[in-house]
Amino acid sequence: MNTGNNNFVRHIYKISKELKSYTVYDLVKVENSKQLLTEIARIEPFLNYSNAKNFNDYFRIKNKSSWQKSSCITGVKPTTIEGLFFGDCTRANLIGNTSKSLLFFYFDKDKKRLIVDVLWTITHTTTIYLIS
Repeated sequence: MNTGNNNFVRHIYKISKELKSYTVYDLVKVENSKQLLTEIARIEPFLNYSNAKNFNDYFRIKNKSSWQKSSCITGVKPTTIEGLFFGDCTRANLIGNTSKSLLFFYFDKDKKRLIVDVLWTITHTTTIYLIS
């Protein structure tokens, strides 16, 4: 992914547990800098507990003793590119930052691998070029 001058960290996850209601991923590799996300993460259905719109799933990191207490980082919103989704994180210090971060989620065709790119220097003038 060409992101111009933006700083991003790539997290590569593999499936460790897949159920009807959610999928758990284990971190395999971190590229481009230090790890910003947790070793374990999951994709789960959005249960309409907020006013958020335009997505069906949430990305949750395991940063507490149980999944229920752990933080939902963002909704996973579709793009026009197959397998590519996005979300943003505005909670201060949740992933080690104090400003808004943009996250891209890419699922392999068989959904066995999840790549999460965290861009943390997003401003209102940032341009991102997606090359598929």
